[in-house]
Amino acid sequence: MGVVISKPAINLREKLTELKAQQGYEERQFHFDNLVTNGTFDTDLTGWSQNGSGDHTISLSSGAMDVTRGTSGSGNGEPYQALATEVGKVYQLSFDVSGTMSTIVETALGGTQLVFQNVAVGSGEITFTATTTTTYIRFIPDQANSTVTIDNVSVYTSDGTDVAFTMPRGWKPLHVYDDGVLQREGSAEDYEVTFDGFNYYVKPTVANPGARNTVIGVRA
Repeated sequence: MGVVISKPAINLREKLTELKAQQGYEERQFHFDNLVTNGTFDTDLTGWSQNGSGDHTISLSSGAMDVTRGTSGSGNGEPYQALATEVGKVYQLSFDVSGTMSTIVETALGGTQLVFQNVAVGSGEITFTATTTTTYIRFIPDQANSTVTIDNVSVYTSDGTDVAFTMPRGWKPLHVYDDGVLQREGSAEDYEVTFDGFNYYVKPTVANPGARNTVIGVRA
């Protein structure tokens, strides 16, 4: 004769929730976004302004920004953008450029310069430490009567060497999303995780992370 054992169905979601609560388990979303507005110039130049009027002009060109310096080689009008930054935090500015260009990172237009660097054709990477809550980036073609094309401008937090998203103390990354797409962990994949004994860091392995980076963190 068979024996029938009757037990109530287990709601795994409820049990997991109870277990998390008992262990003090917590999940939270952290956003590490590109501080630059419209750094890819897909459809327009929204987010970029010109430094007064002068012999520089800017225009949209096939999903990038053309900056033309006039014949006189002087005057204002170069493109800039003001970024919200945190004092003492390290950031990395990256961009692609078609010609030689001066890149300025400063506390205000014409204010204290944190960086003044010439960048040749290719990809530029500049690391700086913010000293004010607003930091300006500005681009100036080096040669009079010349045009440079700028694209893929980004500013992310950095560990001083590479782009790195710092998790708050006590939090560990569980999942990473780039523009809503789940990323794969690993040095040969989309990102890798490092730990310095105090904080966890999420380091994208791709050259240009998406504009919207979300890390699901856990704390137990």
